[in-house]
Amino acid sequence: SAIGLVLFALGWSLKQLALRANAFATAVVCLQHERAHAVADTGVYAIVRHPFYAADPFILMGLGLWLESYAAVLGAVISVALMVLRLQGEERFLCRALPEYQDSIERVPHRLIPGVS
Repeated sequence: SAIGLVLFALGWSLKQLALRANAFATAVVCLQHERAHAVADTGVYAIVRHPFYAADPFILMGLGLWLESYAAVLGAVISVALMVLRLQGEERFLCRALPEYQDSIERVPHRLIPGVS
């Protein structure tokens, strides 16, 4: 239970760092022309391209462990798998909508986990 609480808190802390570094992070993938949408590459975005998503496994698995619900942990695994599929589609969109995103992929080769593409 305590490990779950630590993971849960770690996940939300990572989300906060991601929001601080990227003012364009939203739940809906859209290009924000009116706000001069740009690729974020500072802070945690210099380590992985999608730290906002990278926080989700910590939050979901941590919550399941914190509540001692192994069904919730299993549900978290399924949710994370679906998130990875969404993330692949989001990257295709960003490559089309923001030409500089391809440069970002070369600068920051890791999608969610440092050392893993």
